[in-house]
Amino acid sequence: MAELALAAYPVDMSAALTLAHHVLDASGVPYRGKIAVYDPITIAQYALAHWNLALKGDNQVAQQVFLRQAEWLVKHEVSIKGDAGGWPIPVPNQHTDQVCLSASCQGNALSVLVRAYQLTCDRTFLMVARRVVRTFERDILDGGVGTPVGEHGVFFEDVAIYPAAHGLDGMLFALLGLYDYLAVTGNTTVNELIETSLTALHRLLPEFDPGFWTRADLLQRHLSTPAQLSLHVKLMEALATCTGCQHCAQLALKWQRYQQQPQSYLRYRLSRSRARAATRLMQRVRTRLFPQAQTLPGQPLRVCIPVTAFPLMGGVNTAIEGIAQVTHDIWRIEYLTQHVGPHAEKYTVRRFGNSKTDSWLFPHVWLYFFAGLAKLLVLSHRGIVYDALLPQDGVFTSAFAGLAGKLAGVRVICVDHGNIVALRNPFYRAERLQYLKTLPWYRSLPHRILLKAYWPSLQLFARLSARLVDHFLIPGAVGDGVEDLLAELDIPASRVTRTHNSIDIDRHVIPDNTERATIRQSQGIAADTIVVTMICRLAPEKGIEIALQAFALALSELTPELRARVCFLIVGDGPIRKQIEGMIVQRGMNEVCRLWGEASSSEVIMLLGMSDIFLYTSWRGTGYPLAILEAMASGCAVIASTEPYGNVQMLADGRGLTVSIGDVMQTKAALLRLLQDMDECHRMGQRAREYVAQQQNPTLLRRVLMRATTWSGLQEIITTHTEIESATINMTSEVCPS
Repeated sequence: MAELALAAYPVDMSAALTLAHHVLDASGVPYRGKIAVYDPITIAQYALAHWNLALKGDNQVAQQVFLRQAEWLVKHEVSIKGDAGGWPIPVPNQHTDQVCLSASCQGNALSVLVRAYQLTCDRTFLMVARRVVRTFERDILDGGVGTPVGEHGVFFEDVAIYPAAHGLDGMLFALLGLYDYLAVTGNTTVNELIETSLTALHRLLPEFDPGFWTRADLLQRHLSTPAQLSLHVKLMEALATCTGCQHCAQLALKWQRYQQQPQSYLRYRLSRSRARAATRLMQRVRTRLFPQAQTLPGQPLRVCIPVTAFPLMGGVNTAIEGIAQVTHDIWRIEYLTQHVGPHAEKYTVRRFGNSKTDSWLFPHVWLYFFAGLAKLLVLSHRGIVYDALLPQDGVFTSAFAGLAGKLAGVRVICVDHGNIVALRNPFYRAERLQYLKTLPWYRSLPHRILLKAYWPSLQLFARLSARLVDHFLIPGAVGDGVEDLLAELDIPASRVTRTHNSIDIDRHVIPDNTERATIRQSQGIAADTIVVTMICRLAPEKGIEIALQAFALALSELTPELRARVCFLIVGDGPIRKQIEGMIVQRGMNEVCRLWGEASSSEVIMLLGMSDIFLYTSWRGTGYPLAILEAMASGCAVIASTEPYGNVQMLADGRGLTVSIGDVMQTKAALLRLLQDMDECHRMGQRAREYVAQQQNPTLLRRVLMRATTWSGLQEIITTHTEIESATINMTSEVCPS
C-alpha cells in the first residue's frame, strides 16, 4: 500500500463506517430496508472510509472491503448514451419513479475507482472511471451532472435535474473526484474541465456565505445544518490543497470560525426558526386558497406568459412566438394580457384590467399591477394551475407575476426585454418628455407632474421583482452593463441566465438570382437594384433621421450609374411617419426612398430575402435585436449602431459593420463601402447567416427554457448495462503506474 500514488482520501469519511440504518449483505456491501436497497453514495463513502483505514496500518481486511465496494460499483454501473456511465438515484422529495445522477455519487465513485485501479492495475476500473468522467462533461439534459454558469462556467449538481439547485456538497465532491482522476491519468481535457468548473464555483461562492453561516444550495437558499457546515469546511480545505487556491483556504478558515462563534450559531437558529415559520404559514395559505396539482412526467408543462399586449407586431411578440415554437411539444401555453390584439382567436388569451390599467402612466401602472395580481390569484383559486409563469418584462409585469407565484407556489421565470435597463436610460426618459411636448399644455402639465411619481414606482416594481422572481432570462451579451444593474437590485448571479434569441433559419430562405428578380419585379423594383432596407417602428428612438441623412450623403458620392440602381425601403409605421415623409421630400429622395408601411411576418421575410443591406440606427436597444438577427438570417449585410452592445458581438469577425450611435459620417462611410463592393456585401451576409444558424438557433433557446423551468428525464435516455461493453474508450494516455 505504501507504493500507491494517491494518499488517503482528503475528507474524513470515518462516519461512513458506522453504517447508520444500513446492514451488510453476504459480500460485505451495505444496503438498507427489508427489500435490499443499495445506495451508491453510501457504498462509495464506505469504500473511501476503508481506504483511509487500510492506509493507516496496512490493513488487509480494510483493503479487501474497499475492493468489494469498488467491484460493486463496476458491476452496477448504468450505461448512459453508450459512452457515459454512472449510478442513478431516486429524485429526492418526489413521489415518482424518476431517477437522476448525483455529483456527490459520481465524484465519490470516481475517487474509489481510480484508487482501485492503482491498487490492482485492473484497467476495468479505469475504463469505468472514464465513462463516469463523461457525465461531468455533459449537460444534465444530455445525461450528465453539469449545468452552465455564465459564459464559460459549469457547475456540477448534487441532484442533476432542472431547475438546478447548485448544491455546494456535490460540487466539491465532484471536483475532488476529478482531481483524483487527473492525478492518475494526466488527462488534459479533464484539466480544462476542472478549470471551467472552478470558474463557476468562484463566481457563485459569495452566494453560499450570508456572513454568519453557509447555505446548502442556491435554489431554496436554505442554511446548512451544523453537520453540513462542518463538511463544507473539510471539503473546502481539501479543495484548497488540490488547487493551491488561497481564497478557498481563507474561506475554509472563515467558515471554521462560524462553527466556533456562539453569535453565528444563534443567528443560524433564529434564521432557521423564522424560515420554518414562514414556510408553515405559506403552506397554510396555499392549502386553503389554491388547489395543488403536479404535472406528471411526460405531460406538457402548463405555462402562463403575462405580457402587456398580445398578439401584436413587435420585438416582444416575435420573441414570444419563438418561445412557443421551440416548446410546442413540451409546454401548453396560455397568455395573460391587459390589451388583446387582433387575431387572438388561435391562442388561449386571458385578459385583465381595462383601459385605465395602463403600464405607461401613473397611477395607472399601480392599477395594472393590482389587476394582474388579482387575475392570477383568481385563476389559481379556481383551479387553473400553472407549472410556471413567464412574464415578459423585469418591472411591472414580473412584479405582479412574482408575487402571485410566491403565494400560489408557482415557479416564475422573467424574460426581460430591456425594461430593467430602461430604468436609468436617459434616452428613454427623454423620449417620454419629448412625447409630452406634442400634447396640449392642459394635458401635458398633469402628465409631467405624474411622471415624477412614475419613475419611483418602476424602481419599486423592479425591487419587488428582484425579491420575488425565481430566475431571470435576459437576452444579450455579457459586458452590456446589465450585470451592474442586476447587482444594484441585489439579484444574485445564480438567478440570471444571459440568453440568445431564437431564429428559425429555415424560414429565411435565400432566393436565387432568378427568384429574387421575380420578387423584386412583383414589387415594382428592377432586378439589378441594390436594395437597402430598414425595418422598425417609426419612432424617435429608432434614429431614422440619421439613416436618411447618411443615405443622402452616400448617394451624393456615388457614380450616376450606381446611384440609379439604389433603392431604400423603410418598413414600419408609427407616430413620426409624417415627419419621415417630410424629411424624404426635403432631401429630394422621393424616387429613391419608399415608405412601405406595416408588414406581416411573412412580408418581412420576403422583403429581407430580396434585400442586400440592412440598416439599423436605433439610439437605444437591448439584448440581441430581432430585426438584426432576421436580417442576418436572410443573408443581408448589416450596418448597425453600437447600441445595444450585443450588436458589436453579433457583427464581429466580418459579419457586419457597426457605427457609433448617431454618427452620420460613420453610417455614410459604411453605406458607401457596401454599395461600392457587392461581393464583400454578399460575403458578409453569408457569414452573418452562418452565425445565426450556430449561435441563435431554436435548439439553444429550447434548452435554456428547459433548464429554467423543470426537467428530470434521465430515465428516458438511460440504456441497458449490456451496452457498456460496446463503448469504445480511448485509453492511449492512461497507463498503469509502475
